[in-house]
Amino acid sequence: MTSGKTRIRMWAAAFAAAAALAAPVAAGGVQKLGFIDVERVYRESKQAQNIQQKLEAEFAPRQQQLEKMQQETAEWLRKNAASGKNAESERRSRDLRTAQQQLAEDYDLRRNEEFAALQRNADRVMIDLAKKEGYDLILHDVIFIDAKFDITDKVIREMNR
Repeated sequence: MTSGKTRIRMWAAAFAAAAALAAPVAAGGVQKLGFIDVERVYRESKQAQNIQQKLEAEFAPRQQQLEKMQQETAEWLRKNAASGKNAESERRSRDLRTAQQQLAEDYDLRRNEEFAALQRNADRVMIDLAKKEGYDLILHDVIFIDAKFDITDKVIREMNR
């Protein structure tokens, strides 16, 4: 829950941002405005889809190996639960957790590497599009904007070329 002072600061910041954007418009400065849904670009571009397919193919063998390990561990625990082999049970469970964590970390690292290249490409395309089509200001991460300013489809089309 936000305090009253925090809420006032947030409204003041929003007002200041609106005023900063409105001043150039009133002075005739900003003439062409665009909005890009960056998350949608990262989901829907061919490059993003290719990255997802590449990562799935790259990590599928390890995922299958992990699933097999999970099944074997569950079966072993089921068979030996009453046998008093607590140290072995703990070791198997720990090994499984370690393998799961390692796979998740490796996947996240590779995904971040791949998406860094996607982000650089998307940034380049957005800047090129802005220059080519004469945009004065392009925004992302806004609370609300009229759909007429949304140029996300243009960016995705350019990236897919």
